[in-house]
Amino acid sequence: MTTNWMKPKSGQSCPNCSYSSQQLRMLALDYAGLVGCATLAFVLYLNTLNAGFVYDDRRAILGNADVTGTGPLAQLLQNDYWGTPLTDSGSHGSWRPLCVLGFRLNFVLGGGAAWPFHLINLLLHGLATVLVVHVARTLLPTRAAVYAAGSLFAAHPVHTEAVAGVVGRADLSATVCWLLAYLVYRRHMLHRDWRSLALTLLLAVAALLCKETAITLLLLCGLCDLLCLGQGVKHAGDDKHRLRSLTILSVALLCALYCRLSIVPRPSTAFAAADNPTAHEPSWCTRTLSYLYLPVANFQLLLWPQHLSFDWGMEAIPRIRTLWDARNVLSLAFYGILLAVTCKGIRWRCTANSSVDYAAVATSISLPLLQRLGGSSCQAWHGLVCACHHQLKQQQHQQQQQRSSLQHNASVSRSSCSASTATSAAATSASASVLVTCIAFMVLPFLPACNLFFHVGFVLAERLLYLPSVGYCLMLGLGFGRLWQRLHSSVHRLLLLCCLGLLLGSFSLRTIQRNGDWQNEEQLFRSAIAINPPKALGNLGSVLSSQGRYEEAKLALQSALAHRPTMADAHFNLGIVHQQQQNYTAALLCYRRAIQLRPQLAPAYVNLATTLLAWDQGRQEEAAAVLLAGARLPGHGVRDRSAHEAARHSAYLQLSALHRSQGRSQLAMEVLNEALDTLPLERRNQRAMLHQRLAALHVELEQWQEAERQQQLVLQLQPDEGVAYVSYGQALARNCSRYAEAELWFKRAVELSPLEPSTHHHYADFLEQQQRTQEALGYRLRAAALAPHNYALQSAVADALRLLNRLAEAELWYRRAVTLQPQAAHAHANLGAILQMRGQRQQAVDCYRRALQLQPGHATSRANLAKMNISIDANT
Repeated sequence: MTTNWMKPKSGQSCPNCSYSSQQLRMLALDYAGLVGCATLAFVLYLNTLNAGFVYDDRRAILGNADVTGTGPLAQLLQNDYWGTPLTDSGSHGSWRPLCVLGFRLNFVLGGGAAWPFHLINLLLHGLATVLVVHVARTLLPTRAAVYAAGSLFAAHPVHTEAVAGVVGRADLSATVCWLLAYLVYRRHMLHRDWRSLALTLLLAVAALLCKETAITLLLLCGLCDLLCLGQGVKHAGDDKHRLRSLTILSVALLCALYCRLSIVPRPSTAFAAADNPTAHEPSWCTRTLSYLYLPVANFQLLLWPQHLSFDWGMEAIPRIRTLWDARNVLSLAFYGILLAVTCKGIRWRCTANSSVDYAAVATSISLPLLQRLGGSSCQAWHGLVCACHHQLKQQQHQQQQQRSSLQHNASVSRSSCSASTATSAAATSASASVLVTCIAFMVLPFLPACNLFFHVGFVLAERLLYLPSVGYCLMLGLGFGRLWQRLHSSVHRLLLLCCLGLLLGSFSLRTIQRNGDWQNEEQLFRSAIAINPPKALGNLGSVLSSQGRYEEAKLALQSALAHRPTMADAHFNLGIVHQQQQNYTAALLCYRRAIQLRPQLAPAYVNLATTLLAWDQGRQEEAAAVLLAGARLPGHGVRDRSAHEAARHSAYLQLSALHRSQGRSQLAMEVLNEALDTLPLERRNQRAMLHQRLAALHVELEQWQEAERQQQLVLQLQPDEGVAYVSYGQALARNCSRYAEAELWFKRAVELSPLEPSTHHHYADFLEQQQRTQEALGYRLRAAALAPHNYALQSAVADALRLLNRLAEAELWYRRAVTLQPQAAHAHANLGAILQMRGQRQQAVDCYRRALQLQPGHATSRANLAKMNISIDANT
């Protein structure tokens, strides 16, 4: 359906142009506006293309086996948005398989790079903007209103999280499907054909598979059908078809609710208090007042999105604990205005409908009856105004002769009356319907996430405002269009355009600025310190720690704990900082505090054991007990299941290594077998590592048959991994009678992984054991070429050349190794040794002295200087 301004009347003419040229000019104007809005949406987000994976992107993309392709495709239907099984106690319950499938295709085609993900988000935002313009054309009265709404949607800064953050793809995809479904159902309202209705349901299912909030789409379609918006909708005899369509929509909605709530498992664990503190508030009054205020806070972001944050949990929005809180006034005003506007729109609609009914009644009464009622005109019937003012014939003797003329005039009178009244009623009805629909566009998608009906895992999320902002922009466009129609002066219209331009300019600048915050995690977390200091500072400290900026990280984490002392993650990250600075006492306190606050934090157990061993080797038994406790954590309620299982796997490996170092091989094997029994079967790489460790233990015990069986299990788990064949070859090489068989496996590894440096390096080790140094050198050179910045591989080439007595070439490779690790004492010592062999005494002495400066107790340098009768003073 199109509005009046899109339909040039055939009866209109222009002295300077034909009708076809007018139509072409109007179409060109329409397409120019459409392209302008889409271009604005595209240009404003171009600076997101060089952004990386930040915040939730890492877990949803890089740490999600459903996206990276390491998990089977069928698990898309069994896991949530973050790759956790829906039946797991730590699952969010966000089932979005269609969006995850898009991520998987994106990852495969883009090679795991970030910019293809951002490009698709950018294109989806442009497509959503185009669809908003099309939706506005079905609702708003003028071109000015339509393009005001489209441009505001393109530039609104609240969209930055959905577009710049890769995980916002769910909101973008759901919005595109939502708008398409609405437009298709509008077509169904005009023609009542089965194909458009089926396509509407298909798009509704697609939207639901992208985002849960899209379940309200069918409610919107039903509401629009009840309102019978706009012109062109067939009213006569259409009630039966409308009832059929509404019945199908209702059944589809009930089926969708049943499937979502019953078939798809829901999360069985309550959300953490830090994510949604109001949900854990014992006071009913506080919960109610706080949740009633949340829609107001969301609407404030739509009105003026100056203060934005990646996270609104914890106390970013303080809870309302008393009736005297000033924010209650805002809540009361917000709901009052929303209710008043909605009621006014419904009242206009009802008044318009009753007016149309009365007009039908008036025009159905015959002229003789009007005459008997004493009326000389159809002007005063029930207050209706008729433009024709048709006078009835009073001469009774002429009635029979002019019956046909009266019937004709009566028909003209009825038509004119009906046209005038219906036009006014239709205008009022359309205005009311548009207003109600705009409100529905804003309110309905927000209902599932408002916390008023059931609790969700967040207080406020900006990306969830992407779809409700469509209704907000339509309302602004409607208001702009009304003002545009009332202002007839060009000066006033120019002033109105300047106001719109000022708003668009400020929104555009804020959007570009906010996109810069999403370039990397450090900028993103710094931008939210003023809004959510504990969460922002805690995450910032973790980022700074990973960059080696330990002093800055320590300050950030300590500030976060000053705001919220019960943050287990902050204590854990602070422990990492202390551990890296070798402040083991403080690190132990931090890890123990983190475990006390969150007993299921498996990485804290691993780090605590590592710190205990680094602090005092005599505390091996205590470290073993800590590792065993961490390895056996059930992980009930853990959100990041992948990280939890990885930490447990690491705990088992370290515990077995600890037992092995103490000569307790049998106990080490028991630990590894326990790990295999508890580790999920789908974690093939981790299970392969456990089998490799078991094989190594059996080789040490010369249990060749069992070692070979373990290696075969590794090959079954990793049939295409060259590393598996290398480990098999190494195990066989320990048995002198199986050298030939071992070499076959090494060659197979090289064939499978020709670009993997380690396969060439290990095969070279095997060849050197066989005294085949010349062949080994070839594989050493290949490994070094594949990893030119790897110190160990460059140094290995130098060692191989020295064995072949090619000292000059060996010197060159040792010098290259020194440039790669100039602070490594053994690198300078190796260079000194080759220089000594070549007779370059002074240069060799300088290298040894440099090694001793870097590591005063370096034994090789001291021994070689002693052989050269060079004294070692205290300043060396």
